[in-house]
Amino acid sequence: MKKVLIFSIMFLVLFATAYAVTVVRLGGWPSSPSETAALQAAVNGFNELHKGQIEIKYEPIPGNYQLKLTSELSAGTAPDIFYLDSSWARQFFISGAIYPLDFLIKKYALDLTDFYPNLLKPFTYKGKIYGIPKDFSTLVLYYNKALFDKDKVSYPTADWTWFDLLNAAQKLNHPELGIYGLGLYPNALNRTLAFIYQNKGRAVKEDLSTALGESAAVQAIKFYMDLHNLYKVAVAPSDVGAGWLGDEFGRERVAMVESGPWMLGFLKDSYPAVNYGVAPLPANKTKATMLYTVCYAIPRTSKVKDAAFIALKYLVSEGMKTFTEKLGVLPARKSIVESENLMSDPVKKVFLEGADYGHAWYIPTPSGYAQKAIDGINANLRKVWYGKESLEDAIEDIVTHYSEWTTKK
Repeated sequence: MKKVLIFSIMFLVLFATAYAVTVVRLGGWPSSPSETAALQAAVNGFNELHKGQIEIKYEPIPGNYQLKLTSELSAGTAPDIFYLDSSWARQFFISGAIYPLDFLIKKYALDLTDFYPNLLKPFTYKGKIYGIPKDFSTLVLYYNKALFDKDKVSYPTADWTWFDLLNAAQKLNHPELGIYGLGLYPNALNRTLAFIYQNKGRAVKEDLSTALGESAAVQAIKFYMDLHNLYKVAVAPSDVGAGWLGDEFGRERVAMVESGPWMLGFLKDSYPAVNYGVAPLPANKTKATMLYTVCYAIPRTSKVKDAAFIALKYLVSEGMKTFTEKLGVLPARKSIVESENLMSDPVKKVFLEGADYGHAWYIPTPSGYAQKAIDGINANLRKVWYGKESLEDAIEDIVTHYSEWTTKK
């Protein structure tokens, strides 16, 4: 009798183990209720498809996401899948905290050729893939049609250059009326870099030291600053009492701004009367824009890597379609762009085309840490914008301190 009881218990344990649901914890930052709802819809789709086998449990990480994630990775308690932003993901790749996905990509046949190549670059380190992009944004030129019409200025086109931008901004500039040609941020490397890339410049050299002292970069930064200091056609949001570029544009204090798709919903909700259009960023020596993207990654400490990757694959496939459709963001996969006929939307088309000639927002450094360098560069850019420092002195300060800024303390 005792043997039968023991056998029965063992059978039940084995049966329960064989049919236990594998829980995959998913972490991310809760940026808005609409994004949380869109992600949960994608999660629900996976859970329904894999009912009784694998279940994604979404666990948003509020507050200082990067700090909390770092702590959880150190403690071995990080979620099985989580977000990494392109601008700071590399530090986690270099530290060894993230599991390289190449084996799982091959094992579960995830087609990387369907992703825009420029979106994979920031999540690739030493030839290995550490993250799969979930969506992306690009910068375009927003323009106020009413202000253009009033001054009889032709709308921006895909072949606009820096000269066209300046020429239009001068015609649209009416400081006596509190209206300016262009809105720009005074201290945003992630916007200034677009001009540097348009001038065929680069962020870093082959040895990962800063390239901002090279002539192509200096010329681009000078043009950016001259729009404010010399030509006086560009103003920062705070210069006209606005909180950010979207507000500055919505209040019709500027005729043009360079911004991303996040401004579309804001204008629709807050300034529905503003009649605007979008165009690619003006080129100089070449076309260029910025790409802002986030990936899904898996930590080395996850005990359910296969289940996590099955979930990840869904989130960047059917789940991506659900997420981007509900939230209105841009899918990282070309097949979804095609199946949803997104190129037929004249506004989204401009954003999507930027994926082919855009540069991902990240600064590669030997340590993987770039935030101190970004902060130092932005502080210098702000001084130049407001006439507190010459461009020459700013560049000298950046070049002098860059190595110190990019060394992990």
